[in-house]
Amino acid sequence: MSFHRLPMLVLGGILLHCPAGWADEPLPDQHGVIQTLGISGSVRGGYWSSSMNLDGKSDQFSEALWIKSEPRLGKNASLLLEGWLMNEDATRGDGRRGKLREGYLNMGAGNADFRIGKQIIVWGRADKFNPTDNLSPRDYTLLAPEDDDQRSGVYAAKATYNLKDWSLSGFWLPEFRPNVLPLPHTPGLSFRERIPHGQGGGIKVEQSGKAVDWSASYYDGLDLNPDLSIGSFSSSGLNLRLDHHRVRVIGVDAATVVWRYGLRAEAAYTRTEDSDGRDPFVKNPFFYLVAGGDRTFFEYLNINLQYYVRYVSRYQNPASVANPALRTVAIQGAVISNQFDRFQHGMTFRISDKWLHETLEGEVAGIASFTRRDFALKPKLVYSFNDHWKSTFGANLFRGEDNTFYGRLRDDSTVFMEIRYSF
Repeated sequence: MSFHRLPMLVLGGILLHCPAGWADEPLPDQHGVIQTLGISGSVRGGYWSSSMNLDGKSDQFSEALWIKSEPRLGKNASLLLEGWLMNEDATRGDGRRGKLREGYLNMGAGNADFRIGKQIIVWGRADKFNPTDNLSPRDYTLLAPEDDDQRSGVYAAKATYNLKDWSLSGFWLPEFRPNVLPLPHTPGLSFRERIPHGQGGGIKVEQSGKAVDWSASYYDGLDLNPDLSIGSFSSSGLNLRLDHHRVRVIGVDAATVVWRYGLRAEAAYTRTEDSDGRDPFVKNPFFYLVAGGDRTFFEYLNINLQYYVRYVSRYQNPASVANPALRTVAIQGAVISNQFDRFQHGMTFRISDKWLHETLEGEVAGIASFTRRDFALKPKLVYSFNDHWKSTFGANLFRGEDNTFYGRLRDDSTVFMEIRYSF
């Protein structure tokens, strides 16, 4: 697929033609089929000044087709299918990939709901940074203006029992899919990720619709983020191993409205396999809290501020490892895991507004660490031409010392633009 073909889409044998005048309605003989299958999606073309994979690539031209279908299967059942095809390096032709984000069957019977298949499971009420969100992976290397587009599903079975303002949900994950992280491409250094075939599960009780909405959850499964350790030495260099160990996470969250302020808090304690803190290549147990609120001023100006705290129990300073080679790996593993310090704190912020009859939206979001003084900044501007076409301009900026969480991502800083046709 190339840019001059963006107005032409083929969806399972259904041909949609969008003329140069940007037609607002599909052709009459296609409308019924599209409505029955619940088809929607978008065609996207974009430019990124840098890839998001720490590989040194610049001037990335991307093109993508996103498709979603939500057909009804009767009164109490439905399907959801969503995926994308993408070329993240269209000029060079070596960035093709695709993914089924979600594909599940949803059923209801009385007060019970059941969902089986590949699904995105999101936990937590804090804004963007969620200590309890440990079930569904993200691809942090994906070239997408919206952070939520980086999410992908995991095969799972979910059962929920609803009673008035309460719900109780149980989850079984027969497979494991990890987060995709940007890793440095350095001569003499390679990475080998071992993805285990472990199962996981969780339970969540939730109350909503009252003065205070809240939930409590428990997750027992594999860690989405890897631990870093030495794999092997060879004539070609050092091989580092990415291992995913089991974690057990107890979490709570709550949200309420006081006058014109929306208040929320979310916290989790994660118990890891290194419960005594003696293994420098496995995360130590840690506590993670995010709390804050937002308020809308005038008509659309929204300001959201949150304070976060991370505390590592059984902390061992990775710089104290005696062997120099092991020490270097332990430090890098601690930086990637956000465990270089026993105590970390900082703030997140998001400021957004709308203008020109809501056709122009602007947002500046970011996170700043008070401990290591590293930060990420993400400004974005979105203009909607009409109900189908919109353009996005933005940037992802990372700054800090090399031994900080966001400082190591400095080379992933990028400026981007995207034009999107939604149908």
